[in-house]
Amino acid sequence: MATLLAASAFAADPKVIVPANGVPPVGPYSPGLLSGGYLYISGQGVRDSKSAMPEGIAAQTRQCLRNVQGILDAAGMTTADVVSVQIFLADLKDQPAVDKIYLAAYPANPPRVVMGAAKMPTDTTVEITVVAHKGAPADRVYLPAVYGATKSEVETKLNAELRKAGLTVKNLLYANRYVSTTPVAGEIPVAGLPNGATHAIFAIAAKTAPANAAFCEVIASDPKGTIEDQTKSAFAKLKFCLEAKGLTLANALATNVYLDDITDFAKMNAVYASYFPTQKPTRTTIQTAPSSKGSLVRLSAVAAR
Repeated sequence: MATLLAASAFAADPKVIVPANGVPPVGPYSPGLLSGGYLYISGQGVRDSKSAMPEGIAAQTRQCLRNVQGILDAAGMTTADVVSVQIFLADLKDQPAVDKIYLAAYPANPPRVVMGAAKMPTDTTVEITVVAHKGAPADRVYLPAVYGATKSEVETKLNAELRKAGLTVKNLLYANRYVSTTPVAGEIPVAGLPNGATHAIFAIAAKTAPANAAFCEVIASDPKGTIEDQTKSAFAKLKFCLEAKGLTLANALATNVYLDDITDFAKMNAVYASYFPTQKPTRTTIQTAPSSKGSLVRLSAVAAR
């Protein structure tokens, strides 16, 4: 039976969600966190609770979805409550097979972004992370990812999605921008995007910014020093972003870590853990594009009190 556990170091909110017979975390993060009605789920791969990987992309996708489902179950939620999805694929050629199984499990097709990852922890082929909320959220709007061949094309498409929701760019809370070309500041390099796109945006917006939440778009480390140095550099910038919005790292609920080289995973983990001695946010980690030897670490985060 799934379990719902309250973190002992802080109040009833947030709650740490740990599924029965779930996949053990491979880093300093919580499988799920429930806060303010939102359930944040760490990126789930294709291995089962015994670290076994099934054969074939179809079986792997089903196992990945089972891993996500276990955390939803533990929080008393269902796939109908999912409001945001990130799907990372080791090979974008697998997307049709993955989509067939994914859309059967998520027929409402909640807002999502799909991208190629150069490498992921434990050599997973599919990694999925979700946000869930019972009923439509009243304080924010999750927008479906927009894709295109140029920055201006995706910005135009984003504006169109905002208009559909009765919003404008002034209402954006968070917009991560992904590119399969050489990134500029504020962009996340990825191994590929669906249908040959080279640019994508995945965004959250609100008519009125939540007073108790902070959304920090991707922050790149200073491109110098060791992986440890650069992890600290990225965290210094993330702390600045949160503090500018009246929050701290202790309020972090979900992070994304984009590594230049997945072989730095253990070293990054050691530094990352030092910033979260009590509450451990959920996390998704991938190696982005093939090694560029510039910024080695990029972070984005959602926090609330």
